[in-house]
Formats: sequence, C-alpha cells, structure tokens
Amino acid sequence: MAVTVSAKEGPTSGSLERPFSANGSVKMDLVAGDYRISGAPQDRVRIDWSVRDPESLAKVQARADVHDRQLSITTNGPSSNNLRFSIEVPTQSDLYVRLSAGDLTIEGVRGNKDVELRAGDLRIDVGRAEDYKKVDASLWAGDLKASAFQIFKEGLFRSFEWTGKGPYRLHAHLLAGDLYLYSKSESR
Repeated sequence: MAVTVSAKEGPTSGSLERPFSANGSVKMDLVAGDYRISGAPQDRVRIDWSVRDPESLAKVQARADVHDRQLSITTNGPSSNNLRFSIEVPTQSDLYVRLSAGDLTIEGVRGNKDVELRAGDLRIDVGRAEDYKKVDASLWAGDLKASAFQIFKEGLFRSFEWTGKGPYRLHAHLLAGDLYLYSKSESR
C-alpha cells in the first residue's frame, strides 16, 4: 500500500505503520535523502518522513509491502529539499538496503546486513564483532573506519574482509563518502 500525503500549507511530515514480525527480511529501495534505520522491540515497521517546505510533502511517497516474513520498503520524493526518513523495523531483522545518495545510519538492528550507497556517509552499528561470520566492506573514495573490527583506512579504493564464528553476514559498499562500522557502546 502506498501512502502519499498532500498538503498545501502547514504539515511538513508524514508517516505510515504496518505489522511485521521479527526474524524477517527487509528490502529497501530508497530515494536520495537522509535516513536513520533503527531496531525496535515491537513487531511492526514504522516510517516517518519530513521535508523543509509544505509544498514538497505532497511529492513524498513511502510504501511498505508485507508478504509473510518479507517486507519491501520503497521511498520516492524530491531529493533537493532536505528529505529525511526514520525507519523502525523489529530489532531482529535481515536488511538489504540500496540508497542512491545521502547519509544513512543503521542502529540497533541484529541480523544480516547488505547495504550499498553511492554517495554520502554510511554509519552502521554492528553490535559485537563476534556476532559475524563474514564481513566485507569497501569504498572508492573516503575513509573506512571499522572500529568494531580494528580497521582504519583512508584514501582511494579501500576495502577489508573479516571472518569470525558468528551467525551474521555484513556487506557494506560506498562509492564516495565515509564508512563507519562501530559498536554503539563505543565512541565513534
């Protein structure tokens, strides 16, 4: 179900909510903007968005389709108007995220993560390094700061691979910007 909020003046934000159980897969195809994806203890997905001016709100679309244990989220809207999204998913969820441009922060989500961003900063709270079986991260230009895995690299064409004994897999790729893989309990 797609939700489009129409406003001539006044409101600069909108939201939608759907039931969705933990231990599912979440696929996101996101329009350029700034995003915060966070884990929540409830069995639901909630998407909140905001823009700078009321006329732009009518152009924002968010869609959340649930099919059994799979959730598909798509967003669309004006990329030049400080478009911001906050997305809550169950804490235990596998994530597949594609974002064209903007800043993306993922916190409090436990599960597999496959995240790619063209331009912007990517920050992922990985929790404990011991929770991962395989980690690969790369960027073309910028800093790669994976403090949770004791990796720090700067410059062009930076990458690393890490293996452990945990159940999860992490793939993070960024063309241009800074990539941070950290544990929320430590300072970034």
